[in-house]
Amino acid sequence: MSGIRYVVLRPDTLGPYVERLRELERGIEYPIADGADHFFIDHGPQYHPFFSSMGEAYFLLALRGEELLGSVTGILRQVHRGTRALPGFYICDLKVAPHARGSGLARGLILRGLTHLFRIPALRGIRFLYGAAMRGARGDVMRTARGWNPLRMGRPQSRLALYFTPPARLATLELADAPGCPRGEGLVLGPAPSRRLQGAGWCTTSGSKDLQLMSTQAPWPLVHLAAPPSAWTRGWGHYLRTCGEELAAHSPQPLACFVIDERLEDHVRWLRGQGVSPDAVCTVYSLDLTRLKGSPAWVHLPSSEI
Repeated sequence: MSGIRYVVLRPDTLGPYVERLRELERGIEYPIADGADHFFIDHGPQYHPFFSSMGEAYFLLALRGEELLGSVTGILRQVHRGTRALPGFYICDLKVAPHARGSGLARGLILRGLTHLFRIPALRGIRFLYGAAMRGARGDVMRTARGWNPLRMGRPQSRLALYFTPPARLATLELADAPGCPRGEGLVLGPAPSRRLQGAGWCTTSGSKDLQLMSTQAPWPLVHLAAPPSAWTRGWGHYLRTCGEELAAHSPQPLACFVIDERLEDHVRWLRGQGVSPDAVCTVYSLDLTRLKGSPAWVHLPSSEI
């Protein structure tokens, strides 16, 4: 596309573009429950707090005149591979206006974003980049990455099963055959230290990231079970049930949202055996230029940060 200019903004300079960003995201819908309903994401009146709470946030916008055609966000933050901590760059919130899709703009946004990694001193040392893509009715963002595209440099790190479950259902889980904590070296991509967890390990993103249901045109009341496996001291099943018991006492009762890496087949199978099946799928892509050998056995990216 011709006549495109790109601007890099920080949270304190994003203000003039917030309403255009919110209008853009209202046009992107995601299915749930096998398409029975859909939702869109609302990042709130300031837009940036969800992102800036995770780390040092940068917003790259593509404009033609004053029209916002697309955007992508990058967050410099710390991630953990086993016992090692390393700087990571979370590439997220890639979106393109409907009439600009198929024009190569998504490729342009990623190319510009990678270019800025070498222009901004704080980002030059980044060797691990990752992103998460929700699977929609026609796949995820990677379906548009045809031919040579920087998105294709990232490889699927894991597929996360995403659940939206009534807490009262979790509170009745039978723990006799519940799996323990995941084995092997994992990749922990959250939650951010600034994300205050309550009770057994849950939080809300209300006001900074709400899922607006198309059926009700109202926010979907969600609570995220975000604690990493290191906090599941008595196993995943006990963690889920304890969170369910705590949240079931709330009125009105929200839905509990959580994820598990599909490679942890015993975890997914155990929950399915009790009548709780995934409602959506999210794929984590990564570009790993570190010298760490091998692939992690599992990935934890809490639903509160997808």
